[in-house]
Amino acid sequence: MAITKIFKIIDPRSSEVDFSDNIDYSGQGNLYGNYTWYHRLVNGSAQRSLRYKEYDIMDADIDIARAMDIIAEEMAGNDAKSEVPLKIKLQLDGGVKIQSKVVATLDAALKTWCNIHDWKNRIFPVARRMIKYGDCFFLRPEKKNSKFIYVHPKNVISVAVPKNDISDISAWFIRDDFDAAQITPNMGQLYFNVGGQIGDSNVERYKAEDVIRFTLNDDMSDEAPFGRSILADVFRTFKQKQLLEDAIIIYRVQRSPERRVFYIDVAHVHPAKVAHHLEHVRNEMKQKRIPTSGGGKGQVETIYDPQSMNEDFYFAQYKDGQGSRVETLPAGMNLGELQDLDYFFKKIWRGLRIPQSYVDPNSEGGAFNDGKVGIAYLQEIKFSLYVERLQSHLERTFDAEFKRFLKDSNILVDESIFKVVLPSPSNYAASRKQQMDAELLNTYSTADGIKSLSKRFAFKHFLQLTDEEMIMNERMLREGIRSRRRL
Repeated sequence: MAITKIFKIIDPRSSEVDFSDNIDYSGQGNLYGNYTWYHRLVNGSAQRSLRYKEYDIMDADIDIARAMDIIAEEMAGNDAKSEVPLKIKLQLDGGVKIQSKVVATLDAALKTWCNIHDWKNRIFPVARRMIKYGDCFFLRPEKKNSKFIYVHPKNVISVAVPKNDISDISAWFIRDDFDAAQITPNMGQLYFNVGGQIGDSNVERYKAEDVIRFTLNDDMSDEAPFGRSILADVFRTFKQKQLLEDAIIIYRVQRSPERRVFYIDVAHVHPAKVAHHLEHVRNEMKQKRIPTSGGGKGQVETIYDPQSMNEDFYFAQYKDGQGSRVETLPAGMNLGELQDLDYFFKKIWRGLRIPQSYVDPNSEGGAFNDGKVGIAYLQEIKFSLYVERLQSHLERTFDAEFKRFLKDSNILVDESIFKVVLPSPSNYAASRKQQMDAELLNTYSTADGIKSLSKRFAFKHFLQLTDEEMIMNERMLREGIRSRRRL
């Protein structure tokens, strides 16, 4: 009997589930139901080691690198020629006096400690790496009072913490080949592998006390116990700016050049040969004839003409008597309009808290300021406060490690009377106050000549002195008069 039908046996319910771009597989109640490829691109990777690579790509951008340098320079202090990049800040309570020899001992120990670790040259890269990756790791050497060994954050595989307290770190797991450069395939240069897999390398366990970490971790972020990079907040905007830059380049190279339209007369060509005739004309237009290299008589060669355009259009024209003609399509319009790109550029700098005066010195509110005299504006003051908050993360580790150095060196000093701090960033608040005082004095000097105004009213209204300040001024004025009479 002949077989007439064949039925395929199938599983009524597949064990595999395919997720499309519109399926919510995050378990957040369809919160990310439209999580398309674009959202995945601009939001970045969820894996920590891959985020480090994304931050490296961001750092390759000129604008991002410039912004990071500005923040790190402000964090490291403005005096690059200072021999000691750190300072001892005394903490005196209740009028307690500290002997001068104790202060001299601390200053000498701090200078020695800074020379051991070369903090003069390393503070800037430490600050820059901390704000870039969120963490900057060092290993404590076996020999006491030796230079710390730098470990890139991508070589820190994991961390051991208790189940109920993520901030209590007991150990770090670091690749044992963290200091060995590896050749990544198809890179053509030395670079550390940044993938999620460890490969052939082994992981070594280090106690928490053997790892020195400068971190932006606040124990409340999703990245805890690791730190959160300041670039995480502007990654989306950076990717949007990058896509827009690529689109502008593609448009100007591919779409903006003018094109030509060739209308070829095919009135006397057989309909079946029209396409072949257009192709023949197109090839003839894209080539030019030159004499043969051998100099043969009556022989020519054809070569590619680079002036011809592959994007030219060829259309058949069937109307008899009109002949062939060529038209030129206009080139791209508004090629100099970059407001949309400038919008994302400024948005990145706003996300990094960079004042407008740093972006464009000629812009409104962008007067030059050397940190001592000049004009300060609200955005510069806010930026200064932001830098001080970032400095506090560095100072916490510097202070703890310096006090450990004193113990290891058998220098017994009460740790509660001092702490190690970084130099203050540009003091815009003091500069702004100085500018306001100058303006108030100018206003008061004008009002002082008006006889119908009392001095007390002028002090309170134009100098903006409080009643307590006016009483203090009167008392100091009398003390000055009595001291001059004694002389």
